[in-house]
Amino acid sequence: MRDRSLESFKEVIKKILDAYRLQLGVDEDVKIKIRRYRTRAAFSNIKTKTIYINKELLDLGEETLKYLILHELIHIKLNTKYHNGEFHSILSRFISPEEITIIRRNISERLLKIKS
Repeated sequence: MRDRSLESFKEVIKKILDAYRLQLGVDEDVKIKIRRYRTRAAFSNIKTKTIYINKELLDLGEETLKYLILHELIHIKLNTKYHNGEFHSILSRFISPEEITIIRRNISERLLKIKS
């Protein structure tokens, strides 16, 4: 995915977002914004239903994008910024804990490179 254009990434992101919205039953319109952040992988504004993804992580692969979008979409669905039992239960239905560990490690390594 490293050689993709930003427009190409946006198409993949929209496809992932639409699929997870349907599977999670999120009826609200959710926007995604892509920007550079030095320390954040992704975050969401629950009030505006907007997910922000770090542009520096786009080339980590589609599984990473799925994780980031799903993670933030669960926050929007549950209307909470916290990682409670329900949050983890939903997340683990889609991505195994082992996969999550690998994805988070890759994200952390990339963010450390950005900061240095």
